[in-house]
Amino acid sequence: MKSMLIEGDNLVAMQSLLAEFEGKIDVMPIDPPYNTAIGYTGYKDSGFAGSWAQFMRPRLEIAYKLLSEHGVMFINIDENEFCSLYLLCREIFGARNVMSMVWKKTNPRFDKNRVEKPLEAGIRRTHEFIVVCFKNKANTVLNPVMQPVWDGSKYEDRLQPLETIIDDMGTNSSAKDELEDIFGERNLFQTPKPVKMIKELIRAASGKQSVVMDFFAGSGTTGQAVMELNMEDGGSRKCILITNDENNICKRITLPRLQKVVALYGYQEEI
Repeated sequence: MKSMLIEGDNLVAMQSLLAEFEGKIDVMPIDPPYNTAIGYTGYKDSGFAGSWAQFMRPRLEIAYKLLSEHGVMFINIDENEFCSLYLLCREIFGARNVMSMVWKKTNPRFDKNRVEKPLEAGIRRTHEFIVVCFKNKANTVLNPVMQPVWDGSKYEDRLQPLETIIDDMGTNSSAKDELEDIFGERNLFQTPKPVKMIKELIRAASGKQSVVMDFFAGSGTTGQAVMELNMEDGGSRKCILITNDENNICKRITLPRLQKVVALYGYQEEI
């Protein structure tokens, strides 16, 4: 198969993919709307018919079917919908197959251009969550990841087990810097995720020939992460990216980003 980028409603797209890909997707890193009514460029973030959980349920139910027997889904979320997401995932995947991790979304090493937000009751918010859903946790062992480690004079990547607190893999601010490097504009998205973090989550849960799916593809971070990881380890992973057409996001941001990354790395595969 070739990697693909699909523009359209992700629920419809996932339903259409079931016949060919049921039980064949090894990794799903997704960054769904947070339901916080922030000013997104691209995604509707609030005002879902019924409720946010009702919006997510059918998508997660299909995702469960698409995941392979050793498949893993990583879902970024903040505290606004963390509880409802965690309970929903336990219902769909089974309580034993769901874990949570904390991503430190601020770090002075990466936050060269960070704009500090006002404190909340004197508290600075520095983290978000990642809900981890295994198709079958008992039969799944995640690979070590390349974790930046301080050796006394500099950071160097070393193979380490994935930990429940993710740090030194980029921040919200550095992810905006990555978009600026590509588009010359830093604020295309309010909450992008850094390529390094997504790449290591994929490394943890994939083999070199795995299929990766992101059905909230947004700016295309997962596509870039897959390409970079393949270049690093000689893999031939394929990715399926699905994004909506709100604000013409697919043609204006997702596809151009992937095309620019392909040109940058001399990547051989067309998308």
